[in-house]
Amino acid sequence: MRIGIEARMMGAENTRGLGRYIQELVAAMAAMAPDNEYVLVTRRADHALAALPHIKTVVADIPWYGLDEQIKMPRIFRDLKADVVHVPHWNVPLAYSGPLVVTVHDLLLLHQPASANASTRVWPVRLFKRLGFRLTLRHAVSAAQRICVPTEFVKDDLLNFFPAAQNKIVVTGEGVTRFRVSSNEFRVTQDQGPRAKDRSRSYLLYVGSAYPHKRVDLLLKAWETVSAKRPDLELVVAGEMDAFMQRQKAISEERKLPRVSFLGRVTDAELSALFSGASAFVWPSSFEGFGLGPVEALSTGCPVISSDVRPMPEVLGKKGVAYFKTGSVDGMIEAINEVVDNQSVYRSQALSAVDDLLDVHDWNKAAARTLAAYGQALGQGESATHLK
Repeated sequence: MRIGIEARMMGAENTRGLGRYIQELVAAMAAMAPDNEYVLVTRRADHALAALPHIKTVVADIPWYGLDEQIKMPRIFRDLKADVVHVPHWNVPLAYSGPLVVTVHDLLLLHQPASANASTRVWPVRLFKRLGFRLTLRHAVSAAQRICVPTEFVKDDLLNFFPAAQNKIVVTGEGVTRFRVSSNEFRVTQDQGPRAKDRSRSYLLYVGSAYPHKRVDLLLKAWETVSAKRPDLELVVAGEMDAFMQRQKAISEERKLPRVSFLGRVTDAELSALFSGASAFVWPSSFEGFGLGPVEALSTGCPVISSDVRPMPEVLGKKGVAYFKTGSVDGMIEAINEVVDNQSVYRSQALSAVDDLLDVHDWNKAAARTLAAYGQALGQGESATHLK
């Protein structure tokens, strides 16, 4: 089978969750089914998977979500001469209608349209972007022969908006990157706070974006109370310093919140060390399709404090996790106190959850289900489409 994969977002350094999904999934599929030919459409030739066997590259240095994408990508897809094209997001060009598999990670922009980069633009641009998203998503759902989703929650949410997609949806799941790191690689700097195990204080950790639905603002409100009662504790926030994160940093500085470090973007090596050194990973999000950050944290044995927004209980389970009511500052404070005061209990639970978590969220399993979806898209049989 010749499989075309739209991989312009590939790599955690580009679009963290999406980028990691594409890279890990393609690597797993290429190892699992080497008889296939995988043709990746990327923005540069020297990408992370370029040297793998069975991988070919077509360079298309075209920004996503723009007019060039709509105009140029259909022809690029057709020129691949692929049996099936996989677009691992909703941004399928409107003029493309060949054999198609798409991945819908979540429907955030239907629920919270302000949680997007476009919300920082002037209102005519915001309106145009929102209309464009809805039109493109509708086309993707309609044109695809199979739609991959990461969780049962996303499947249910998709069916609420697009009930006709019932027989197209495949719950493939996702995987967890297994971090390996040497502790002597890291450092503590006075201006950035703890970046690894070596630290002067215990710390709570948040890693992710500061888009509005992530509710970093709620975390800072909770920290205002927690920090006053726990002078031995720090808050570490890691994630790209875009306009949203800069806004949260400015809020922290205006309120003179103590012991808050904004690290900006971190490498996987730094991230692994941050996970292993944290007292807990805090996840205040109000909407998710999967929740990569807390899954990665828990997979290293780091206790997690998470909102109870669906699908977090589905994805994380119960061991090593303290849930609080989504949107509740008081609930978050209570959960933080619970985990910090019972650190050894929660860490022990988190460590005992690692093997099961890695077994459930496994890239090889996600790859097998995705390969089956390709076959189904081409009429090659109906394999199981639910998580086993």
